[in-house]
Amino acid sequence: MGRGRPKRVAGAPERRKAGPGNDPGSEISRLRRELEDARGLLRQIELGGTEAGQLVVARRLAALEEERQIARGQAVEAALARSKAEAELKALRDAIRHAPGLRGWLLRRAGRGL
Repeated sequence: MGRGRPKRVAGAPERRKAGPGNDPGSEISRLRRELEDARGLLRQIELGGTEAGQLVVARRLAALEEERQIARGQAVEAALARSKAEAELKALRDAIRHAPGLRGWLLRRAGRGL
């Protein structure tokens, strides 16, 4: 008798528990709505010669530019957070390396296992 998880048989379908987040019917209907919205937008853009088509394109371009600026700001924030975390890690490693006495030795010894 083996312990642990039973191994999956090759070719057997993977079963997932049905939950509120894994309902394929609602996911399909959501994707269908998004597809219809996209098709409607394309129909409006195809009217390109009209003022309505140009307005739709201008609005979409403005929204994309705003989203690009937001993404750039988030990337800058992530880079700053990463450099701050790296600096804190370096300071912590230096403190462990220079810790005196028995506690310092134990910290260095425990750090080798990580």
